[in-house]
Amino acid sequence: MSRKAALARGIIFALVSSIALTAQQSQTDQPKAMEAYLKMGAPNENHAALKFFVGEWEVTTTAWMQPGAPPVTGRNSSSAELILGGRFLKMNFKGAMFGQPFEGLQIWGFDNLKKKYVVFWIDNTSTCFYQTEATRDESGKVFTETGLWPDPMTGGAVKVRNVTTILSNDEFLNESYVIGPDGKEFKTMENRSVRKK
Repeated sequence: MSRKAALARGIIFALVSSIALTAQQSQTDQPKAMEAYLKMGAPNENHAALKFFVGEWEVTTTAWMQPGAPPVTGRNSSSAELILGGRFLKMNFKGAMFGQPFEGLQIWGFDNLKKKYVVFWIDNTSTCFYQTEATRDESGKVFTETGLWPDPMTGGAVKVRNVTTILSNDEFLNESYVIGPDGKEFKTMENRSVRKK
């Protein structure tokens, strides 16, 4: 099936599903439901902000296993593209982590219903799904994520905070923190990305 045909099929399925869910509504309510559905799915300035990250990046990674421990550093790379009509940002990350090959996949999107960014991460070191929700500050240059990530040590979850700061047209910094039961933060990782020329 061609890309255009697959896209058309997806749109038709979504529209039919939406209409089916509102079948019990009156005829006058159905146009309103359709308008709401289309508005919910339309890209806007929040999605456009993700365009900054599109491209090829050289990444310097610094990681800390525990507070006060010396950091482990490495050189990695990432590439990013907008997908699905500019609604989502897909980022592929490749390199090494603690001497082992590392690959990760991150999807960013802005949920028009939640009015928040939603971030999804998976990698080749885990079978878990990592998800956070994020906001963008008034400057448009700082994205702050919060959420719960799976904790393999306890089998439960740990609070996290990730901050992505646009430093220039060709550089951004991502910082990851774990929040302990006492509310104190521990910086676990820092990725500094510079656009490849």
